[in-house]
Amino acid sequence: MAAAKSSGKRITLDQLKKRAAKGTLTDKDLRSYFRLDEYRSKAFAPAIQLDYARVDTDGKELPDREVAEIFNQATSTRREKPAPSQEAPAAPVKILVEGDSWFNLPDIFMPRDAVDILRETFNVSSVAMWGDTLENMLKQKQYVQKLESGNFRHFLFSGGGNDVLGSIGKYVKTRTPGDTDPAHAPGYVKPSFTSKVKEIISGYQELADDVRQARGSRTVLYVHAYANAIPKPNGRYLGRRLEALGFDPATVGPLARAIVAHMVGRFNAALQSFAAARANIVYVDLRTKVTAAGDWHSDEIHPSTRGARKVATAFAGAIGANSPAV
Repeated sequence: MAAAKSSGKRITLDQLKKRAAKGTLTDKDLRSYFRLDEYRSKAFAPAIQLDYARVDTDGKELPDREVAEIFNQATSTRREKPAPSQEAPAAPVKILVEGDSWFNLPDIFMPRDAVDILRETFNVSSVAMWGDTLENMLKQKQYVQKLESGNFRHFLFSGGGNDVLGSIGKYVKTRTPGDTDPAHAPGYVKPSFTSKVKEIISGYQELADDVRQARGSRTVLYVHAYANAIPKPNGRYLGRRLEALGFDPATVGPLARAIVAHMVGRFNAALQSFAAARANIVYVDLRTKVTAAGDWHSDEIHPSTRGARKVATAFAGAIGANSPAV
């Protein structure tokens, strides 16, 4: 790693960490000390890097996860500090959030996510982190300690997107030459996707067990299975992967979109059935909310700020419908 020359004063890594913990880094600071590495970003895992020209690490290059955690701490700590002139809402509803990048994006570089918007109305405690997979979240179980406090009536969870939208090329067969019929979409999804969906639901079963067993928990668990993302010509996460299999969105767009919708639909149907069979689990269908091209960010797999607001509205409505009368 070679640090480029910088005209500004450098900050040490220790200083950066202390300011991140205190929540004193401004948007300008964050853009100065961090950058989004689009080349190294993966689906559901934006890669945040330090600008080593501005941050002195004694020649050490930090792992992506450590950089992301510093950045996330800087932004989350600042969000949790009320502005001196701002009156907090009277007895705001407390919710716990765990999840992937649909519930936590590096919003200096990416659109606002649904949880950013929910914070306008609710008292949010979040352990969500972009790049986290369902497997990682279940292994780490950061949400368990929070639930054990007994302080949260509502628990919002987002997981499995990396296994569906983020891995679409793994579960789709090559297009039959000349086929453009969207009705054929189900036939292009490999049988292995059925096993993957079952595996995801097994993970949600573990999650539900954790919530039910939490001490004194009367928590309602809210789950979703994403929405019908729109593959774009040369799109990094959907378009290119489908094009490599013969489904170029520029030429067979309806068929490409139908394949995505079928896979997302399979996940939604399984998760809806899972929730319906258990108490205190609320399934939220986002396919009817995030529908237009303008609801999606340019990366194809995350909502735009407009789409995120629709997601937040859907969850706010579900929370309202499942809140005890006062």
